[in-house]
Amino acid sequence: MSSIPVEFDPTHISSESSPDAQMYHAELSSKDPMQSVLQDNPEIYFVPPKRSREWGEWEFKPGSYYDTTIGSKHAYWKKEDLPKATKDIKRLRSDMLKWGYCKIENALSDHQVAMIRQRVLDQAEGERLAGIAQKTPSGQNINCCVNKGRCFEGLIEQHPSVVQGGGLVEQLVTEALGPNWICTSLIASISLQGGVPQALHQDQDIALDSRSPLTINILTPITDIDETNGGTLVIPGSHLILSAAVRNQNPVGKLPPAINIDARAGTMIITDGRLLHSTGVNHTDSPRIVMLNGMQHPLLRQQENWMLSVRPEVLKRASPKLLQRMGYQATNAAQTNEGHGFGARGSVEEAAGSTVGFRLAADRGEYQRVGELGPNSTKQELNANFTLRDVVSKARASGQSAPVGIGGAKINP
Repeated sequence: MSSIPVEFDPTHISSESSPDAQMYHAELSSKDPMQSVLQDNPEIYFVPPKRSREWGEWEFKPGSYYDTTIGSKHAYWKKEDLPKATKDIKRLRSDMLKWGYCKIENALSDHQVAMIRQRVLDQAEGERLAGIAQKTPSGQNINCCVNKGRCFEGLIEQHPSVVQGGGLVEQLVTEALGPNWICTSLIASISLQGGVPQALHQDQDIALDSRSPLTINILTPITDIDETNGGTLVIPGSHLILSAAVRNQNPVGKLPPAINIDARAGTMIITDGRLLHSTGVNHTDSPRIVMLNGMQHPLLRQQENWMLSVRPEVLKRASPKLLQRMGYQATNAAQTNEGHGFGARGSVEEAAGSTVGFRLAADRGEYQRVGELGPNSTKQELNANFTLRDVVSKARASGQSAPVGIGGAKINP
């Protein structure tokens, strides 16, 4: 009978794997640049409440990063030539490079804006009536929009029938990410009065010392945005400051103040994934609607598409560890399914991020996706056996929170 060499014994491996002995320990355990950001800029430290019952209890603190205004009114920024809405591609390129964002003027026509706005409001109300609305700290999200209206299909591919400035948008994104970039998601973000702001963050959470972005976001206001209704908060130029600090292994130092982006409905705001940003606070009684369209370098995904290629019998017998390795555990920003997994960490057996239930339902021919809904949907349509509802119920039964399907307030347009 052969014995397993001692070098393969877990106890021996552990004894030889102190933090100081591990490869890349310093790099992987580093909390920079955000640790340095918060040390040098305590006014931007904010931990949003995690539980829905706490969302209405957060305290607005004057002087915090979210207590600000638009660039043209801000004492620090008003003399700077910050991005302005324009169709001039040279100016748009310059703004992206220097400030980390640019504004494409009238990328959507008034008609295109109205079409999307009505579809968003109808879908939000339909999902609320169906009991599957994703309530968020700031309001409500509509996820997987591609299933919920032809206008959203056009928004993803920048089709001229939905985005009259689509060609210009695609050129700029291609220059930033290279050819064949992919869309990671399309979400309608609805911010309601008094909602909780996000903590300032970067969407690109890998290769933070990169000299060009690996991710790009397009924010499309469907309502005018400014400091009164929670226009997106940004620190202009922070993409360069943070990347240089990581690259040179230096402290970030004192950052400039955040501002609210102001833009008319139909503007498309392209942001560098390394830019510090967050959702602002809506102080008005009208919903603020912004379409969030994420793009990334095409190599930032699994080589094998395990979501489709794994045989049903393999999936049924797969251990929790195997499921996690194949990507069936969502994280906050990756591999969510119809919004399920938003807020998850991607860890083994984390019910709030488990997506295997959707695939198993598909294998049985029973996967019912949420499609177009609205205030005039029938009871049968609203009470359909959506797989999302079943997956979320099981996650809750396990004692883990799942942010989808908890209702939401009626939105007054």
